Amino acid sequence: MAATDPKWKTTALLVIDMQNDFILPGGPMHVMGGQDIVPNVIKAVEIARSRGIPIIWVVREHDPLGRDVELFRRHLYSAGKPKPTSKGNVGAELVGGLVIKDDDYKLVKTRFSAFFNTHLHLYLQGARISNLVITGVQTPNCIRQTVFDAVALDYQTVTVIFDATAAATSDIHRGMQFVN
Repeated sequence: MAATDPKWKTTALLVIDMQNDFILPGGPMHVMGGQDIVPNVIKAVEIARSRGIPIIWVVREHDPLGRDVELFRRHLYSAGKPKPTSKGNVGAELVGGLVIKDDDYKLVKTRFSAFFNTHLHLYLQGARISNLVITGVQTPNCIRQTVFDAVALDYQTVTVIFDATAAATSDIHRGMQFVN
């Protein structure tokens, strides 16, 4: 990691659900705008690294039997179906071009919010992070829930990079613009 400029020492970048099952066409959780934002997410990661900003890779990884999946998605884990974002499957891996490096942090979640039932808040407090920059998919679900929880937990600034986040359609994505 680059030497942290004091200006950025309280900021972290969250990269949410940029996994094959969400990004690649034909994936069981495919987000239509996901592929379009990959270059912008890569750029955000590169800028964060150059500024010494910690990068937190937030990924979904479910039990292959679906025992930790939301009730409304359990049908996706029935016999004979692909098991979306199952631990150890190619679909759960980061999409090509995105790489977790040694100084980065990987956080596994099983619900929309990166804060729900994880230790993200404790990790960020321990690192004295009070400002978050958020990229990834999907805007009305995981991005929105993570933003709402960050605001509820009193993070000073929560920034969503509009062209490094995506939803199922551009209309949904535009409709989810956050304002201060």
